[in-house]
Amino acid sequence: MQLIETRAVSLQAPQDVKLTAGLTLPSGLYRGIEERVRTDSIAGPSWAVKYKITLSAERLDVTEFVRQGRLIRGPEKPV
Repeated sequence: MQLIETRAVSLQAPQDVKLTAGLTLPSGLYRGIEERVRTDSIAGPSWAVKYKITLSAERLDVTEFVRQGRLIRGPEKPV
């Protein structure tokens, strides 16, 4: 069985983050979504966490940048 939990989070870019060629996320505070997916197996449950932010009506997966420490969790209060 798979369980998906989502919640609003703030993500902070302490410095500009180059996302792809020609796309740089300026430093600052961004509203985002934390998505936690639980998958059950014989070995027990495992969780995968993904982070997304919205830019110009598009969702952008920034999980890899959070893992690299280039985008960090900001204050818990809504932006």
